[in-house]
Amino acid sequence: MRIFVPLKDNNGLNSRVTGHPGRAPFYAIVEIDVDKIVSYQIYENQHAKEENEEHEHHGHHEHGRHGGAFLRVILDKKPNVIITYIMGPGAFNALKQMGVKIYLPKGHTLQESVEGLLKGELKEMREPIIKD
Repeated sequence: MRIFVPLKDNNGLNSRVTGHPGRAPFYAIVEIDVDKIVSYQIYENQHAKEENEEHEHHGHHEHGRHGGAFLRVILDKKPNVIITYIMGPGAFNALKQMGVKIYLPKGHTLQESVEGLLKGELKEMREPIIKD
């Protein structure tokens, strides 16, 4: 199983999960075999800077305006699961059509959320969740 998680920082398994995938400064790809973490890699989100600058400059933005490019990044990583607090309707529907399951995090760190998923403790996101 391959898991995608948007992150606030890059502190390994202690990295903090963040809500908005498109504006997350980092994201992790976690590989799972049966019931344990086999490997993980944290990447810098190249699309976050543009998204964050627009949000700060204008005070708001249209959700999904830059999301198409970042959605392609997510899809290129071929996750089976995404763990996030927020997912707009465009990305949510596209990922669901691709068979990707989306879950709400547990705890605050990458490790807590992945362990929560492996223990069956995470709640599946059933509809898009948007917050500014």
